[in-house]
Amino acid sequence: MKNQQIDELMKTAQKTFIDELSDRIEKMEKLLTSCRDGCSAHDTKEISNFFHIMNGTAATLGLNYLADVGRIWETRLRDIIEQGIDLDTVVLKDIYVEIISIKHRIDYLKEDRKAHILTKPGEDYINISDRGKILLVDDDITILKLLENALTTEGYTVYICDDSLSAFDLISVARPDVIMLDIMMPGINGYELLEKIKVVPEYSHMHVIFLSAIGNVDDRIKGLKLGADDYITKPFVIDEVMARIETVLRRTDKYKKKLLNDDLTDAYSRYYFSQRIKEEIERYKRNGTIFSIAFIDIDHYKIVNDRYGHQAGDFVLQEIVAYLDKNIRKCDSLYRYGGEEFIILLPDTSKLQTYAVIDRLRKGFAREPIPVGGTTIKVTFSAGIAQTESKDITGEQLVGNADRAMYKAKKLGRNRTVVYDSEMIVEDFGKTLLLVDDENTILRLLRDRLSNIGYNVVMAKNGSSAIELVKRVSPDVVILDLILPDMDGLEVCRQIKKGGPLCSTKIIILSKKKEKSDIAKGLYAGADDYLTKPFSMVELEARIMRVLNK
Repeated sequence: MKNQQIDELMKTAQKTFIDELSDRIEKMEKLLTSCRDGCSAHDTKEISNFFHIMNGTAATLGLNYLADVGRIWETRLRDIIEQGIDLDTVVLKDIYVEIISIKHRIDYLKEDRKAHILTKPGEDYINISDRGKILLVDDDITILKLLENALTTEGYTVYICDDSLSAFDLISVARPDVIMLDIMMPGINGYELLEKIKVVPEYSHMHVIFLSAIGNVDDRIKGLKLGADDYITKPFVIDEVMARIETVLRRTDKYKKKLLNDDLTDAYSRYYFSQRIKEEIERYKRNGTIFSIAFIDIDHYKIVNDRYGHQAGDFVLQEIVAYLDKNIRKCDSLYRYGGEEFIILLPDTSKLQTYAVIDRLRKGFAREPIPVGGTTIKVTFSAGIAQTESKDITGEQLVGNADRAMYKAKKLGRNRTVVYDSEMIVEDFGKTLLLVDDENTILRLLRDRLSNIGYNVVMAKNGSSAIELVKRVSPDVVILDLILPDMDGLEVCRQIKKGGPLCSTKIIILSKKKEKSDIAKGLYAGADDYLTKPFSMVELEARIMRVLNK
């Protein structure tokens, strides 16, 4: 990863950690107040866990003062627990004084950060998808957020879980290539979770890496003997984590192929596209050889999935790749960019020449009958075209231009080809999203990710607050969980969609419920889309864009 990218990730993670630590300090103050006359074993463990998390996370983020305090108190409390000694009033008073000192320190850090405006990620940032699936299991939201952002930047699809009990269920759904496990977690610990994973034959291909503040030799040996592929101790360096993951994955032929080809369609991968477009841009800078790209998106793809099933949808993807691959030149190359989106890279080709090629392909594919569900259907696509016209342009900017042209084609009625020009504006960002979920981890991760790419984000933790915010803020899209503390998500959906000025609000349901009957209920209640947990951020971003452009 680039140093600038790492710096930005670290700054974001530091802010999240400081906010989280403030919340934890409030809980510690209440706990210590209730423990004036002595602590139970459970309370002692809670206090010890506070310093354990602070030690491991602060050290990783370069907050050395907090890391040193955490390490000293974690060691002291571990000795007390191992000796079976109760915390007396003197020790509790020392802890309370330390907590107040930490509180003052993080107040200073908050003020210091207000004076610094975070810069945006560098222009060379490319979100490369489909490099592999990673499941992160840790009860520390700061570590989850830091790694989720870093891994997504590097092109991995990332799933997160903050408790070990839910993680085992999530594995069967996400089918990750790598599982990164903390050891000290509520419920079952990381060692126990690894033992459960290893007895399931269909999980034998999954790699497990421990990521823990427990760094002594005996613990590392124990983890490796249980079947872990690697063991990384906190504090860690992001680049080291990236290298360890790639080293583990490179042992498999499947990963080597995945770097080049999409699993489902056998088109080239998004990762390979990011390499190829860099090469073409460098060639353009050296000798002025132009090239163009076409951004292709299948029209009404969701209807195919809903009406005929996901297997039919997969078949349509395979058919469009087969058709395009057969009808483009040998020097052109086809890449699956994500979901039902594809890019064709055409070297030594102007935008007008590209238009002629792509429009011919569009018309030809629209005439092709595709057999699905005992019948045949016709499928169309919309395409946007962009050409290199400045030596300062980046791959990300060129893709963005082609993407804008493609959305212009959608707005003009679909099944057409549009060439990008600098006057083209597609107002998708600057939109307001309302996130409705009672899970703090999910809310914060979604808020930060969606804010970073340009959306205005507001949040609600229950149904009644969500309805009030819809009335007051008029969001463009509501992203809604089904299970809320005060009101069923379906009822929230019905109330928003029942009529009046709110009924045009777009709603995406984001839920762990994945039965067809649950999805049908959500859509019947008025939802515009339904996405099941676990999900990838790339897919969610695509769904948001889709409902905005309906």
